[in-house]
Amino acid sequence: MSDDANALQRRLRHRIARRYALVDTSFTFGPLTIPFTRVSDPDRVLDEVAAEEDRLERVSGVRAPSDQLHLPYWAELWDSAVGMGQWLAKSSRFGLQGSGGNASDPATLNREPRTLNPPNVLDLGCGMGLAGTVAAALGARVLFADLEPPALLFAQLNSLQWRQRVRTRQLNWQTDRFGERFDLILGADILYERKQWDHLEPFWRAHLAPGGSVLLGEPGRMTGDLFGDWITTRGWTLVRHEEPVATRMRPIRLFELRVGEPRLDTDEHR
Repeated sequence: MSDDANALQRRLRHRIARRYALVDTSFTFGPLTIPFTRVSDPDRVLDEVAAEEDRLERVSGVRAPSDQLHLPYWAELWDSAVGMGQWLAKSSRFGLQGSGGNASDPATLNREPRTLNPPNVLDLGCGMGLAGTVAAALGARVLFADLEPPALLFAQLNSLQWRQRVRTRQLNWQTDRFGERFDLILGADILYERKQWDHLEPFWRAHLAPGGSVLLGEPGRMTGDLFGDWITTRGWTLVRHEEPVATRMRPIRLFELRVGEPRLDTDEHR
């Protein structure tokens, strides 16, 4: 990276490290090796949030409603994000194409998109930004969106190699809207809460470009079992994929959605 980029990396890392203990790792996805900084102990972050909620309740005598609690799901690196990164790296259907380079040096990989019109990608509920960082490394313009500001700092840090085509924005998908559409909307493990589907579906519809798709990573929860029938009755097509990951026995389920006639296609063994 340039001197300016290195200085920005140091500032971001210092800012994050004042609040969170960090661990550095890397992930290999096809020709890409992605350096990745994450929270070292997500359970500790959850405990701190719970303790703060208890303190506020003691002071005010009022317990915050469950749907207003900002639980730090972003601090966990979900297996679904790893599965989605693997799938993106070997898929060409979204127009994300690697441009060669040294796999051990991300700075040599796709500093400039190969295509004249790189796809516009939204990493929705991005957490620490792994899936969107893979998309950026593959040439996409990426907007990282999350409700929690700390998540966006991690996403910015982890995608810094490709900062010329990366943006971040705080977002509540229940109420907020962007003034743009995306060729691909990513969502790693955002289907776990059934009541959120009624907010996610219109959000996807409002932000998906013509011919675009939504790609969702799902680890095999019961809610994931129910999602297919629910979404296809609302005018979406759904194609299923599976992506094995090293950290779990069962593969990650990937749901690829497009707006169309209600039907359910399956491709269990891509």
